[in-house]
Amino acid sequence: MQEFMATACTTELYELGEGCRWDDVRGELQWVDILTGRFFRALVDAQQVDIQRTYELTGMLSAFAPMQDRTNGWIVALDQSIYRLEESGELTLLASPEGHQAAQVRLNDGSADPWGRFWIGSFAINEEVGRGSLYRFHESSGTETVMANVTISNGLGWSADARTMYFVDSGPGTVCAFDVDANGDVSNQRVLVQFDVTNEGTPDGLCMDAEGALWLAVWGGYEVRRYSPSGEQLARVQISTAQPSCCTIGGANGTTLYVTTAREDMSDELLEREADAGRLFTVDVGVAGTPLLAYHP
Repeated sequence: MQEFMATACTTELYELGEGCRWDDVRGELQWVDILTGRFFRALVDAQQVDIQRTYELTGMLSAFAPMQDRTNGWIVALDQSIYRLEESGELTLLASPEGHQAAQVRLNDGSADPWGRFWIGSFAINEEVGRGSLYRFHESSGTETVMANVTISNGLGWSADARTMYFVDSGPGTVCAFDVDANGDVSNQRVLVQFDVTNEGTPDGLCMDAEGALWLAVWGGYEVRRYSPSGEQLARVQISTAQPSCCTIGGANGTTLYVTTAREDMSDELLEREADAGRLFTVDVGVAGTPLLAYHP
């Protein structure tokens, strides 16, 4: 099994850094700080991350995907609703899958699929078992509930041939695989990886690489893991802070893994020991990522 050690590459600390994506069309690294509602766009060069633009939104900004025509901005998940975010910073409401249940539930991780639709999951603020859902949205068809009885809907990814979808439910600590048909509908759910959450940490955000493997951030586990499509662990990336949340591969050389981390719910004692908690981390993993999937209006 390969072993890597990531290093911090930003000085700013994020409360709940999440959702990092390498946009190969824009040549940008993008990520969010959920609890402060900020969306970052950065240029990168070797170990340097140079933030070019920050959008400050009101609410918890948990996920985004670029529009196919990048000049049209992004589709984003904010609190309980889905919006279009223009490059100017203007927001347009598109849908509210959770019906504005602000005290109970919010949207979480999401991604565009190979057919240009936006998938977004939810979870209960009190992490009630089975209260979350996984939705699929497009302006032409509205919001569809793909899965109910989810606890903490998290990372999503599709194989390069679009025949397999991967989905994380952080509550039970599962990474599941699904068969995907020609229309993008999923079936044959099976557990690819089962975490012992108490001892290993919790599976969180993920990304795919050009060799068909998936990279998975382990919240509470101080690491990112690489898995084969059959569920075999192939690599481990050590992170010097407890809460890696998401990862993406890209950068100037195309093979840099970027990892967001969080300070949320960490004790003062732990934060004192882990000075890099909440920073972005990076390491060259020697394998390319896959093109960022976009939303097609």
